[in-house]
Parts: sequence; structure tokens; C-alpha cells
Amino acid sequence: MSLLLISGCGLFLPSHDYYAVGVAQIGDQLYVYAPLCDGERVVGVEAYDNLLAGQEPNYDPASMQFTYWKAQDPTDESVANGWIALGDSSGFRTTAVVAGSNIELPEIIGVTLQLDVGGPHAVEGVVRVSEAPRYPAGADPGSVRYVYRPWGDGEDMRDPSEIRDESGCAAGYPA
Repeated sequence: MSLLLISGCGLFLPSHDYYAVGVAQIGDQLYVYAPLCDGERVVGVEAYDNLLAGQEPNYDPASMQFTYWKAQDPTDESVANGWIALGDSSGFRTTAVVAGSNIELPEIIGVTLQLDVGGPHAVEGVVRVSEAPRYPAGADPGSVRYVYRPWGDGEDMRDPSEIRDESGCAAGYPA
């Protein structure tokens, strides 16, 4: 598992080759847009406290001690296509960790996506809640702008099509 490293000066990612997701807040709900190519599908998602997990020596992700939410097997086609409301299990068949039952929503969230890209594949991204642009409840997640690629190449606001055009396929990112 790739983890975000924190120092007194800021945040550091292990490389610029990480899978970046877009993040925006609509009403009270935090949305993640995970750009996928044709034939790629989300089959599971986990949101966890990236800061606490990164500070824990010998952290075992299977323990889920820092997991905010974990769900699998999407029943909603938009979720399978990368449009995810973090903590909302209504679009999934199985919820392993109910949102907020282990920990409160962290400021720095690690997001692990289990994907089917013609075979199993996992990618990870990191988002900071406070940097998510805010929109009124009821705004269409497909028409808002998301913060994309924080902490590396400079923060940038992009719409979903711009994110999709720049990202490349999830299968091309290291697992």
C-alpha cells in the first residue's frame, strides 16, 4: 500500500505516478470521481485515514483500524463507472465498514479502489477534505469541477471530462 508521507513542511507522495481522483463536496456529501477507461469497473472502495495509517509502524491494512468506510460489489452503474459518494453504501451490495463506525471522516483520506480491468487491480489516491470545492445540495456530480492532482503538480480544478482526458487508464497505474 502506498502511503502519503507527512513532514512539518507539507505533504509528500511517493511519486508523481499515483492514481489521482477528483474530489468535490456537494451539500454534505463528499464525492470522488475516479477516471476509468472503457472496460474498467470499480468493484470495491475503501476510504481510510491516510495520516494515521502512515504514522503506524507495521500498519496492516487488513485490520481496518483506520478505515472510515469500505464497500464492495456496486449495484449502481454510476458507482461502478467511478462516480462515488464517499460513505454512501446505497450503491453497493456489501458494506464491510459503515461510514464513521470506526473513525470520523479524516481530513486526509486515502482512497483505495478495487477494480476489474480484465482482471483484479487496485489503485490508490489521496484527497484532502478541506480542498474540495463546495456546491449546493442537489448539484449534478457530472457537471461540477473537482480538485485534481493535489500536492504534486499543483492543485487544479477540472471538470470530469478534463480529468478523464488527462488521467490515462487505471490499469496503467502501479497496483
